Amino acid sequence: MKKYWFWLIVVILCFWFCLFSIEKINFLTADIGRHIKNGEIFLHSAEFGMSKWDVLHTNLFSYTYPEFSFVNHHWGSGIIAYLIFSIFGFSGLSVTYIVLLLLALIFALLTVRHDTEVSDIFLAGLFLAPLIADRLEVRPEAISYFFIAFFIYLLWNYSQNRMSHKTLFLIPLAELFWVNLHIYFIFGIFIIGIFFFESLIRKNYIHIKKLFTILVLTCLAAFINPYGFTGVIYPFIIFRNYGYTIVENQSIAFLEKLNFIDPSFLWYKIALVLILISLVLFFLKNRKKIPISLTIISLTFAVLAYLGIRSISVFALVSLPLLAYSIHSIRNSFKISKDTILFFQGIISFGIIVFALFNFSGRLPWNRNFGLGVLPGAFDSSDFIKQNNIQGPIFNNYDIGSSIDFTLFPQEKAFVDNRPEAYPAEFFSDVYIPMQENPDAFAQVDSRYHFNAIYFYRLDMTPWGQQFLVAMVKNPDWAPVYVDAETIIFLKRNSQNQNIISKYELPKNMFSVS
Repeated sequence: MKKYWFWLIVVILCFWFCLFSIEKINFLTADIGRHIKNGEIFLHSAEFGMSKWDVLHTNLFSYTYPEFSFVNHHWGSGIIAYLIFSIFGFSGLSVTYIVLLLLALIFALLTVRHDTEVSDIFLAGLFLAPLIADRLEVRPEAISYFFIAFFIYLLWNYSQNRMSHKTLFLIPLAELFWVNLHIYFIFGIFIIGIFFFESLIRKNYIHIKKLFTILVLTCLAAFINPYGFTGVIYPFIIFRNYGYTIVENQSIAFLEKLNFIDPSFLWYKIALVLILISLVLFFLKNRKKIPISLTIISLTFAVLAYLGIRSISVFALVSLPLLAYSIHSIRNSFKISKDTILFFQGIISFGIIVFALFNFSGRLPWNRNFGLGVLPGAFDSSDFIKQNNIQGPIFNNYDIGSSIDFTLFPQEKAFVDNRPEAYPAEFFSDVYIPMQENPDAFAQVDSRYHFNAIYFYRLDMTPWGQQFLVAMVKNPDWAPVYVDAETIIFLKRNSQNQNIISKYELPKNMFSVS
């Protein structure tokens, strides 16, 4: 009977999770276009006149730094993305992303299934599912979420003597794929190390020996990548050459000072407080049974989430088993009838539902972005470029770079795209930003590259981006020929563009520029 109720709440929580996690792709700013194109070029390199080496090692999408060497740490994800896209399109990619997250959620729920009551798992899952859904954009990191949850599931159940050590050999095998799919592969080694550390503390010598073997094999598996040692240490050195500030890499405190509003921040803080309180109560009531591994993993990702908001989702994911386990252990420490506990859990569950629907209302099905595939009009601006045979070089802003990689490559390359690590750090500080802040700096860069068109994501909220757009509307040497809700295209006034400008030039009075 307990098994039936467990799978029923799994279905309910999966549905609950989907309410907050389904969103159409904003293709103009998403990375997915570049991932698809990476996979296409890798599988059909001869047709592009390139080699697989180019995909792995060079910045082939850029005309500014085409030979800049970098580590394409998610090259394998690009192949998977291209294959799925080729068969099922963008909707297939959306479904795949959601399915991977759902599998991660299910493994998190399964982890402590035998250690708690169904109602405890339901309560923890109900609260944390909306936070797990924080990362809405289709990204390769969904693969990492799956592997993280899967590793914890295997290692926890092995530590509780419910699983044979032979099953653990799935971990180094999975790491072999993971290291070539996403940079979070390093967390696989970290998680094994934490469980190994707990076995040392508890002096479980059988587990020490088995986990050490798995840890060594997993570390060796991580070296089977196109970059060898550099690929293994890349997660620790990627920010050495990272010249552009990305919102997802900023801390909660920093973003709150900028009045950046995100409903996940409040939910994260509540989750962290609940986990800390439960751990304190756990320690006071039954300190010997504190799940050391689950605790360290949860608190580690709590710190990472605070320092960089991209880790909020994975913090919630790894904290779900700990929270469910803590709820169960704490309530068993108090002599309260089961009916009373279920009554209070029911009241709390209702409160969570109401609060979550209110707090995350912008993600729910009535949101215009709810759905699969890409947002309407995502390709209108690139179609305009292709239909009118607009030639480059194109100057574009950071946001729209991956869209150019997908829609215009190889005929046109991007000035910059959404990969700070693929460009020298000084490129952003000394070229990209100053040329948008200062017309003279732009003219100097223009004299080097001879821009023929400007293709800009006009919702770019950086101060230099907005300043640049105002200057370009006023600039008599450039004519705005296309604008929609998200993009704008300018053409240089020259003989090459004369016919297009005479046909499509937009009047200055349609732009609210003082």
